[in-house]
Amino acid sequence: MLDVILVSNFSMKDELGEILKRNGHEFYDLLIQDIQHIERYPVDDEYKTIIIQSASAIKKIDSSNNHIYSTERIYGIGPNCKMWVEKKFGIKCLIPDKEYSSVGLIDKIENDNQDLGKTLLLKGIGGKETIKDYLLNKNIDFKVCDVYERILNKENLIAVSKMTDKGCIIIGFSKSSVEPLIDNPNVDLKKIHFFVLNKSDEEVIDSEDVASITKIEDIYAVDALAIKIGQIDEIVSRYRT
Repeated sequence: MLDVILVSNFSMKDELGEILKRNGHEFYDLLIQDIQHIERYPVDDEYKTIIIQSASAIKKIDSSNNHIYSTERIYGIGPNCKMWVEKKFGIKCLIPDKEYSSVGLIDKIENDNQDLGKTLLLKGIGGKETIKDYLLNKNIDFKVCDVYERILNKENLIAVSKMTDKGCIIIGFSKSSVEPLIDNPNVDLKKIHFFVLNKSDEEVIDSEDVASITKIEDIYAVDALAIKIGQIDEIVSRYRT
């Protein structure tokens, strides 16, 4: 069976790992890009709106950031953001109905048709500029705070690169999580089956360059994810025999 390697942060990795191991897969949790938080107190003033561009931008924020409790509206890019905001601060977080991406979040904000007022955008260094550009174009009074940066984990990159030699399944929920692997000239991408989060505004890699790409609609549906992984493995097994 193909080894399954998770290279992204995932709050349900233990549940997924248990299912995969029951199904006979070897499951590895090897982050290629570590998250290093650089700002634990980013909510430095009272804001009418806070926009959280990724879950990593909220995870390590200290819960004593009292200004966050006076914010009228908090937007997050997807279910992971929502979970962390509600778990850590006990306050409501609005997310897109289905398209968990920058474009989906902008559509949600547009459909809500609320005055954003003074706005704080929380993101990571090197993160996408889509939401920032939207706020600029709308002449919103906003501030950007880079809460974290991604640091390449060279040891994990080397380990994962070696593991791909015999073929494997890579689970990465963002382009940044798999880019170092894709850019590694020593990796034969044709041996890798990628599972990535379906973000309409983000093309991770050309499907012609890899063994296969499966786009995940709901990362929290771990049973469905495990079934799709099993289906890929069955196809590969039939081809090998």
